[in-house]
Amino acid sequence: MVKRTSAPYPAAPAPGRMVARDGEARLMFDASALTKRYASEAGRERVLALFETASELLVAAHCKTEVASALLRRRRDGSLPAPEFDRAWAAAQSDAADMTQVPLDARVERYAFASMEQGPLRGMDALHVGSALATRVDLFVTADRRQAQVARGMGLPTELIEA
Repeated sequence: MVKRTSAPYPAAPAPGRMVARDGEARLMFDASALTKRYASEAGRERVLALFETASELLVAAHCKTEVASALLRRRRDGSLPAPEFDRAWAAAQSDAADMTQVPLDARVERYAFASMEQGPLRGMDALHVGSALATRVDLFVTADRRQAQVARGMGLPTELIEA
């Protein structure tokens, strides 16, 4: 049950917090950053390095669907051959089984709405930010410049993976 407050959405976590209370880093990847783990493109090495530093990896409820969409788009346009798509999709599914999936609930939606008020985000991008804020991750990782700007404006420690 979500506790009702007089504010339209809960306060954002304190800015600048990079390490969890017990010294372990909880990282959330949005689909734009996570896809780099499975497809060779700029920023992949940084994503792989971040994976190694995380004590817990989190993703929004819709992230696996967005990763599938990105990989399928690459397969259709010929930039990801079918055998590579099969390898990448199998790896993505295996990883997803080990990640903490943040359910879409009223709290995530309130944060998502607040992030759309902060800046011009699409709904799916706002749900990534909302999920990261609701779970108070130590670092939110994205390859989307606009999303990174809004997340930082919401007080969320964010790393932008440059292309």
